[in-house]
Amino acid sequence: MDSLYQLRTTAYGCRGLFALQPIPKDTLLHICPTPYASVIYRTFRKEVCGHCFAYAFEFNRNAWNVKYDAQAGNGVWFCGEMCRDLWAAEQNFGGFQATMNAAVDRLDKSMKKNKMVPTPAPQSRALGSEHITLESIDLAWKLAEEAKIGPGHIQLDEMELDTARFVISAIIKRYGEDTLQAPAKNPLSWSKLLQLQNNEVMHVRTRPHILDSHLRIYKFLRRIIHPILHEYVKSSETVRAVLARDQGNVFGLWDMSTSGDSEMLGWSMYVSASYFNHGIDRLVDRTDCSPNVRKARSGRALHFYTTREVPTGEELCINYVEVHDPVKERREQLSRNWYFDCACKRCEAELAPATPTDLGSRMLG
Repeated sequence: MDSLYQLRTTAYGCRGLFALQPIPKDTLLHICPTPYASVIYRTFRKEVCGHCFAYAFEFNRNAWNVKYDAQAGNGVWFCGEMCRDLWAAEQNFGGFQATMNAAVDRLDKSMKKNKMVPTPAPQSRALGSEHITLESIDLAWKLAEEAKIGPGHIQLDEMELDTARFVISAIIKRYGEDTLQAPAKNPLSWSKLLQLQNNEVMHVRTRPHILDSHLRIYKFLRRIIHPILHEYVKSSETVRAVLARDQGNVFGLWDMSTSGDSEMLGWSMYVSASYFNHGIDRLVDRTDCSPNVRKARSGRALHFYTTREVPTGEELCINYVEVHDPVKERREQLSRNWYFDCACKRCEAELAPATPTDLGSRMLG
């Protein structure tokens, strides 16, 4: 499948996938077999299989009843014993995923019992959005690395706890790579993850509070991390690298219901999938808000298919937002979450003032 397209620099400065030959409609272009990191929202973890992400309600069940090491309190449920065993073999490297899940839950329960209140880090609280630079963010992380972690200093809200679990899954994946000395060319390697776009500065500038949140998560992880994994939080490098690429490079884990509104069950980082852009070049006939590629989840894997015939040289693009939304909503979401103003032909056409001919056509229609 890789012979169908090529990764290269786009006209607007990032990297994208381009067709090397004419590609028919409904062609399977690419398969991402598993995410590098993922998390199921705590709210859904009894209802979503920890391995294949199957949603119990789609199988007329209220919850799954197979749990890994039920006595450990690790908070991972499965649709069956096969998925439980696959998860144990592929994701629970050295038993650390289950151990860390249980540690997160224990500390969270302890803090809630003692009614501990989170205190924003003073270094990030002092940053105004107009003064946020890479240097000021570097300083905030440096101070977080140097801070002493004592009892009662950290409490995370539900979203921060889920983010902490997401980062833990990446740490364990990296630890597994380092232990097994996986080749750097592996498409699921840490080095490939680092090649994804780093959105940290733009993310913090648009949401200044997120830096406080990320620093709390880092300090929380320093407190609960297993001693063998301590080298991955001794400095902030690993945690910061994951969080800097979380925004703009992850995919929601949605239920696969064919009727009604879809439910987001968590999120995942599929490294190679992030090279499918939602492009912004107005100078060529692009797909953009009318994508030529669709994605479909099959268990843990993410599959990508063409939605129409794609000529040689055309960029392969997916939709980052709901393509049926009004143009202003689409452009607002893209600007807020992916930091660009879409200028595709469809957006420009929908933003253009209606002409008398357009109005006449609408009346006749």
